Amino acid sequence: MLATLPRVSARPRVGSNPSATSRARVTAARASSSSSSRRRVGDVDVVDGRRLVDSDAASSPPSRVVSSVLGAVASASLALALSACPGPALAEAGQKPPPVRDMPGGCTIEALDLFKDTRAKFSLEVGTGALPEAILDLGGCDYSGADLDGKVLSGAIMSGANFEGAIFTGGEASRAKAVGTNFRGSVLRGTNFYEMSFAGADLRGADFDNAILTNARFGRDGGGNWAQLDGVNWEGALLSSSDAQRACENPTVDDYGRAILGCR
Repeated sequence: MLATLPRVSARPRVGSNPSATSRARVTAARASSSSSSRRRVGDVDVVDGRRLVDSDAASSPPSRVVSSVLGAVASASLALALSACPGPALAEAGQKPPPVRDMPGGCTIEALDLFKDTRAKFSLEVGTGALPEAILDLGGCDYSGADLDGKVLSGAIMSGANFEGAIFTGGEASRAKAVGTNFRGSVLRGTNFYEMSFAGADLRGADFDNAILTNARFGRDGGGNWAQLDGVNWEGALLSSSDAQRACENPTVDDYGRAILGCR
C-alpha cells in the first residue's frame, strides 16, 4: 500500500512578530538617545557607552546566514578534494565541470562517484547551482541495464541519459534533474528521489517500491510532453497525499496506479 507522510502545519503564535518587536525596541532606544551622549565609532552608533544594533541586521533571517556558511564550507571542502586528486582538475572553483561523457574515460560507473560526498551533504546547493563545481552532468550517457545500487546521484543532471532497465536501489538522487530521461523498466526501490524532476521522463514499468518521492514531479517537459507513467509500481512508495494528487494530474497514470495513489 502507498505510505502517506503526515503533513504538519505550524500554527503561528498570535501577536508574535519578532521583527516588529526588534524594530520597535531599536526605534525606542534611538528616540531616547536624543538626550543622551551619542557618538559614532566607525560604522557603529554608541550611546552612553552602549552600542546600538541596527534593526535590519538584528532581524536578518538566520537561515540566510546558515545557508551562506554551508555554501562556504562546501566550496572549501570541494576545493580541498579537487586539490588532493591526482591529474588535472576537472573544473576551477565556481565553474561547472564538463559533461561526464567528455571526461577521461567517459560514462563509466566509476564516474558516478565524482564529488559524491559533497553532493550527498549539499544537494540543495548543488541542485540550485550554488556549487557548480560539484555538478555531475550525465547527459548523453548510457547506463541501461547497469547495476547502480547505492550510488549517490544527488543534484545530478540526468536529462538526456539512458537508464532503461537499470537497477538503482538504495541510492540517493535528491534534487536531481531527469527531464526526458529514459527509466523504462528500471528498478528504483528504496532510493531517495526527494524533489527530483521527472518531467517528460519515460518511467513505464519502473518500480518505485519503498522509494522516497516527496515533492518529486512527474509533469510535462519544456516541449509539453508528459512523463510516461503507464505500468509504474507505486506500492510502498513514500509520498504525501498532495504529492499523490499531483501525480494523478498526469493522464498517463494507468487505472492500477490511480487506485494505489488514491486519485480522485
